[in-house]
Amino acid sequence: MMRKTFDFDVGRAELSVNDNVIYIKTFGLYTDEIALEMTQHLDVVIDNIPEAPIRVWDSCELSSENFKLTKQGIEKIINWAKKIKDEKPGSQAYFIAHEPLIFGISRMYELQVSDEKMDVIVLKRLTDLPQKIQEKLPR
Repeated sequence: MMRKTFDFDVGRAELSVNDNVIYIKTFGLYTDEIALEMTQHLDVVIDNIPEAPIRVWDSCELSSENFKLTKQGIEKIINWAKKIKDEKPGSQAYFIAHEPLIFGISRMYELQVSDEKMDVIVLKRLTDLPQKIQEKLPR
């Protein structure tokens, strides 16, 4: 398992990779800049995964006050995710969001990409993930 921590001025992200499961957990503020910088780091990781990657974005440590993604930031993330879908068919993304506002925004993202036939699923708890994915998450 590969693990790496990214420290930003206003937040932090932890990245773990186990086979084709990529787990991203965010702390502090979560802004467009942090999200887009993380997608750049993920590009390198995804390029090295031969099969369809499964991305698990865990926002359980964030409050609604710390979740600062804008509509423009979300649109850029959608475009990035479309590129992943085209390059790695069968890839999936799970968003774990138990805080109501973050859950709602994540569901809006899920609905936006549903027209693109992208496999995006929003859940409230890590324990709601399929067991085979849970087994590959860091402990």
